[in-house]
Amino acid sequence: MRSLALALALAACHSHPAPTDNRTLFERLGGQPAINAVVHEFVVTTKADSRISQFFLNTDPVKLEAAMDDHVCSITGGGCTYKGKTMLAAHTGMKLSDADFAAFMDDLQQVLAKVKVPARETKEVLDAFNGLKPEVVGH
Repeated sequence: MRSLALALALAACHSHPAPTDNRTLFERLGGQPAINAVVHEFVVTTKADSRISQFFLNTDPVKLEAAMDDHVCSITGGGCTYKGKTMLAAHTGMKLSDADFAAFMDDLQQVLAKVKVPARETKEVLDAFNGLKPEVVGH
């Protein structure tokens, strides 16, 4: 009888799914202050990465961070309006390869891990950036 009661109690617990977090990715990441901190760390990391640092030699880090802050805010549902160049326009002529993009994504993943972004949000951020690959690579 005790086993049946335990089984019914467990079944009752599993019949009501846990509430879903319906906040935007922007909100789950911690809003603009968190995005600014991650973007800053990311810019520092990519500029120091010998695999891709050459692409940032003539880039003003302050302007790059500001543009990335707006872009990440925009693509994560924060309501910002990104006013910079399209990804295609920004990367045309750079001739970025799949390996260059992979290094960029590797740096992003390392920064997200360093600042302890949870797995769900990390996946969503990486997916959003991976979605930009056709506009960035090979132009």
